[in-house]
Amino acid sequence: MNKKETFGGEIAKQLPVKDIYHDLAQPTLSTVGQGLQGVTKLALAPISALVWGYDKIADYLNVAIPKYFEKRKIEKESIVSPDPAIAVPVVEAMKYTSHKKELREMFTNLLGTAMNADSIDAHPAFVDIIKQLSSDEGKVIKYLYQDDKQPMIKIRIKLDDNGGESDLSPYFSDIGYKADCQYPQKFPEYLDNLHRLGIIEVYYDRFLTNEKYYEELKYHSNFPHIAGKEKYNIVEKKSMYELSEFGKKFCKVCLD
Repeated sequence: MNKKETFGGEIAKQLPVKDIYHDLAQPTLSTVGQGLQGVTKLALAPISALVWGYDKIADYLNVAIPKYFEKRKIEKESIVSPDPAIAVPVVEAMKYTSHKKELREMFTNLLGTAMNADSIDAHPAFVDIIKQLSSDEGKVIKYLYQDDKQPMIKIRIKLDDNGGESDLSPYFSDIGYKADCQYPQKFPEYLDNLHRLGIIEVYYDRFLTNEKYYEELKYHSNFPHIAGKEKYNIVEKKSMYELSEFGKKFCKVCLD
């Protein structure tokens, strides 16, 4: 495809024109629908500015990739054409993720690694992983790459003497606050996704031996406190998580 072709033009080619015409011929929106139409149109307006066309991606990479090689002191002789299995999906994904700095930089590093003849670390699977990350999760991964073992605590209530327990709160970790995430309270969701992607290992029955890490969590201003907990048999379930070996390889390629 000629890089002068726009993303919108490509999408337009795929649109079912007859179906759209049929839909437009149907009765107009209700009064409520018309009111909502203005709001939704306003809410969707910024999307066109966030989607990068091929020209913008090419202009960005023409500067970012040389900087990648210069920073790592990679010689010109080592620069090769990247594997299309990596390069093509990277460019495609950058159309709708490049407005997010963390993800844009990951894709740049992955493409740079794929263009380095002296490296065999780039993997096509890394493209799909980055596509499934939020900006916050990118920040969490970056923090873990610097300090890969992290504590977490879950508040539970003991139901009976037979060992039955019930959760009163999800796992709490302060990594979202340390990594300057936009939504640090969404840690349980980020934990599940990063574990699903194989980036981190979660150890629910293991914990760090240094108790100070858990004390820091309990004194954190956002640590969940249970009202009237003196009435219950409260259990603080200590656990931990860390980068997996696969996660470390991913970070080596996409963050280094």
